Parts: sequence; C-alpha cells; structure tokens
Amino acid sequence: MTRGIVTRSEPDGAQTGAVLEDEATPVPARHRRAWPWIVVALLTLLLVGGVVVGALAMQFWSEAQRARAALQRAAAGIETLRADLGDADTAHVRAVTDEVQANVALAIATVDGPLWEIATNVPFVGQNVDAVRRVTHAVDVLVERALPVGLQLMAVTDLDRLTVAGGGIDLEPFRQAQGSIPEIAAAFTDAQAIVAPIDTAALLPEVGESIADILGVIDVATPALGVAEKYLPTLLDMAGSGGTRTYLLIFQNNAEIRATGGNPAASMIVTLTDGKLGFVDQASSRTFYDAGTQGEEYVPLPGETTGLYLPTLTRHSQDFTFTPDFPTTAQLFQALWVHTTGATFDGVISIDPVVLAHLLAVAGPVTLGTGEQLTADNAVKVLLSDAYERFPVGADSDAFFADAARQVFDHLTASAWDPLQMLGALEQSAEEQRINLAFTDPAAQALAVEFGLDGALAPDTATQTQVGIYLNDSSVGKLEYHLATSVTATCDAAARTITTTMTLHNGISDDIRSPFTLGFRNRGFGVPSTTMILDVLFFAPPGAQITQTVPARGDVVKWERSGVEKGNTAVSKTVFVGQGETETVSFTAVLPAGALGPLRLRYTPTASSTPVTVDASCDELFPTPDR
Repeated sequence: MTRGIVTRSEPDGAQTGAVLEDEATPVPARHRRAWPWIVVALLTLLLVGGVVVGALAMQFWSEAQRARAALQRAAAGIETLRADLGDADTAHVRAVTDEVQANVALAIATVDGPLWEIATNVPFVGQNVDAVRRVTHAVDVLVERALPVGLQLMAVTDLDRLTVAGGGIDLEPFRQAQGSIPEIAAAFTDAQAIVAPIDTAALLPEVGESIADILGVIDVATPALGVAEKYLPTLLDMAGSGGTRTYLLIFQNNAEIRATGGNPAASMIVTLTDGKLGFVDQASSRTFYDAGTQGEEYVPLPGETTGLYLPTLTRHSQDFTFTPDFPTTAQLFQALWVHTTGATFDGVISIDPVVLAHLLAVAGPVTLGTGEQLTADNAVKVLLSDAYERFPVGADSDAFFADAARQVFDHLTASAWDPLQMLGALEQSAEEQRINLAFTDPAAQALAVEFGLDGALAPDTATQTQVGIYLNDSSVGKLEYHLATSVTATCDAAARTITTTMTLHNGISDDIRSPFTLGFRNRGFGVPSTTMILDVLFFAPPGAQITQTVPARGDVVKWERSGVEKGNTAVSKTVFVGQGETETVSFTAVLPAGALGPLRLRYTPTASSTPVTVDASCDELFPTPDR
C-alpha cells in the first residue's frame, strides 16, 4: 500500500525530514469530527426553540381567542340589558351586569399576562397587541364606571313614556340625569385617553376591524357626553324647568325663496312650561299690516349692509330673511312684535315645510280642517304649490296655512312618537340647514352656536371658514318651489383661493296658473312670468376678497350691489332662470393669510334637497372639522 509523505516545516521554513503518514503524530478524532456534533447541537437548539416559540405562539393565540370571546360575551350582555331593561326585574339586571363585568375581568386578566407584555415589544406585531390591550382596558373602564350609572339612568328614563298628555316632554328623567352624566362623561373621557395612542392606520386589517366599533363608540360618545354635561341645565331651562319660556316660531316658505329659506309670512307663538307646550297666537304678514306696523323700520342696520339688499329688508316682515345672518332676522322680528303687541320672546325658531315633512315621517299623517291628510310625502307640495292653485284669494290661502300650521302643531304635541326617531328627523333638518335658532339667554345662544344652528355669519375664520351662496326671490312670486340647486367648492391651495359654484334649474311645468306663483315683477323686465328672477348673494369669509364672479354682471344692472355684513364681504348679482333652463353662478375669493378653521359651506335650502360637493383640492387649506 502506498504511503503518503507529510512534510513538516520549521518556523524558518526548513524541512527537517520526511516521515511516513502512519508514523505522524495522530490528530484526535474528537477534534476532527467536532463539527458534525456542533451542527447537530445547533439544529437541536433551533428545533427546540422552534417548538418553544410555536408553543408560545399557540398559547398566545389561544389567549387572544379567549379574550376576544370574553369581550364578545360582554357585548352581548350589554345588548341584552339595553333591550330588556324596561321589562326585566332588578335581580335579572344585576345578574346580567355581574356576568358582563366578569367577562371583561377575564379579558383584562388575559391581556395583562406575561406573553402579552413580551408581544408588545415585537416589531410590527407589537402595535397590534398594544391596540387590543388598550381597547380592552378602555372597555373595562366603561363597564366598571359608566355601565352601573348608565343602567340607573336608563331605569328612570323610559324613552317611550317621555311625552306627556296635552303635548310636551316629561323633564323629571332629565333632571335626574344631571347627577349621572358627569360620572359617565368622566369614564368615557378616561377611556378615550387610553385608546388615544392607537394608530389605526398601522394595524393589521383583522385587528383594526375588530376594534373599530368600540373606538367609534368612544369617539362619538365622549364629546357628546361632554356637551350634554355642559348644556343639560341650559336645555332644562329652555324647556321651562325654571318657569315659562316663550318662543316665536316662524315658517319660511321656500317657494318664495330667501337667504335662510323663504318668505317668513306665517308664524306662531308657543310656550314651554316645565316641558309642556302651549299655544299662544298665530300671525301672518297681514297681522302687521292691520296693526299699522308693517313698513316701519325699528332696527336700523349699517349702510354697508343694507346696500346689499332691496330696501324692504328692515321694513317688511316678509323680507326679514333677505339676510343670511339669522340673529339679525330674529332681532327684526323681536322689534316688530314689541311695537305691534308688546310681546317679547326668549327665542326665535325658524323651520320650513321640509322640516314638517321630516317630522310627519315620524309622527304620522295629520288630518287638516279641509278633511285631507298632510303626510311626509305630500306636505311640501301641498303647502308650497297646490295651495296657491286651489286658493286664488289671499285671505283663503292664509286661512289654509294657519289651519295647517295649527293642526300639525297639535298633532306633533299630542301624538305618540319615537323620541330617537324624532331626534333623527331634526338632525337631518339641521344638516340640510333648515333650522335656525336665536335666543336672548347667552347660555342658550351658546348651545345654538355649539350645534351650528345659530345661522349666523361667522365673525372670523378661527373656528370655521364660512363661505356662502344665498338666493332671494325678486319676481314676487312662488316660483322657487320648482327650483333645484346643487353646490360645489373647489380650491387652489397655492393661490389660497376657493371657488364656490351653484347650479340653478327651473323645472316649472306648463300647468301652473296661479297668479300667486307666477312672477309679479316679470313683465316689467320683459321676461315670461315663469322665469325666476333671483338675487344671488356671494359671501366671502372675513378677511377674504372676492376676485371674480359668474356672471361678471347680472341681468339687472341697477341691482348690482356690494357691501359688508358682520365683517363678511359680499356681492349680489341678479340672474334670470327661464322655464326649463339651467344657470350656473359662482365666485372666487382669496382667503386671508394664516391658519383657517374648517370649511363651512352655507347655502339657501330649497323645497328639494341640495347636493353639496367639496373637492379634495380643498383638503390642504382646511382641517377636518371636529364634529
């Protein structure tokens, strides 16, 4: 057998000689074969580690499922309490409450375990785990602190029995709620603070979707409870808890359009005494003619403001709503009534027939003195169009409107309806800018401002950047029942401009014959009686300047107007909109320097809905509103 030769070298590289391989100093076997064992050891460690990690992952998954199931059972228990509270006995309520609290406690014990603490520090996974932990702790706060108090409050607040005989609301549950709401509100505030650090955009979809409902409830309820805590005493006072309150309710007729709705020819005086509604009187524009107070000016306005309108703004009650500033309208009505009958009001409230339709959708139809039914579906058409065709004499139509208003009032105050659905109808009306409130009490007025129901021109752009397009009828007719509008806003962030556009469509049909509907002034301008003559008011926010309008010049040159109202620069252009035609009007305003409040786009509500679009180009200029 051939033997190989191995040479050794001295440090200087000299060879010392040759030796046979089997005579060389042997290399220990354990050194030569150590690497396989090292690999085996590493593989074993990895395998064991993988098993351990897998086991921990399975354990974590099991715990996550257990926490989720516990919270789902708690949610089901809360729903049971909500549904059965009015009929369940105390023992049942207590048992279900204990079960809810036990399930939440189990979820808390689970998410506070050591595995969850470790998992929160794992990249990417940690933020999802932390979100679940935070939401669970927030639910714990609500269940331990808000649920017991909320159940006590719900036990004495039966929404189905809030209305009282003769019309009105039982205020006693709300008085009791005054002591409970602060504690509930504090619990929601603390819960919101717990979940505030959660970045929902960074969560896995499965996690984000599972906690979305709870976050939504907290985000919506927390500010609402804060407002309730702040204003409940004021609401009770407004409802006559501390004594009778008297209000003037005006009805704006959108068929003869005005900036905040329409001609306010019809009105009603009502009272609230400890929540109970009372009827005092009704009036129309004829009331003031008969009293000799119509046509007189009792509230002088600055010349820079009156220059925007026809001179009847401050002298005729039908035109008190020419201005988009509802506090001014309320002031004009207050003064007129003082000089007519001496009556004073704690507030002035404005609605239109579309609001009545929304309310009738909840309360059901009402039978009028004529025997016909006024419903949610026909109220607007009957009141704003059919009535003028049926009653060619003004006194007859006034009598019909007075009867309709009284019958609807009696129906709404005496019939049983769902308070939450009625609240929804009022919210819809407010979103459509059909409700305006003005009060003499500063706290009540602050509430109207808080809810955006004051109908006031904004004094600055700090809390809101208010931009508006408003319409006033100048044909002296009821043509605008047939008017359809839409509003769009686009922006140029670099130039700091906003362009607000309104489309106007005249959809009047050939069968309209009433002289009350057709334009009285139209012949003097050489246009058909079916043509709408509209004064279009462009209002820029304080500090802004109007740089362009469409049309550049209106169809009636002598009615070209400009001015300032409550610090808001404005321009008025008169446009003709013929039968079947569509016109587009717009204006561009350069916004003031500095930070801007959220955009508030105001417009005149018509007899139909007004689609509103704010282009994404405005996002850079205006922050998202809090409400």
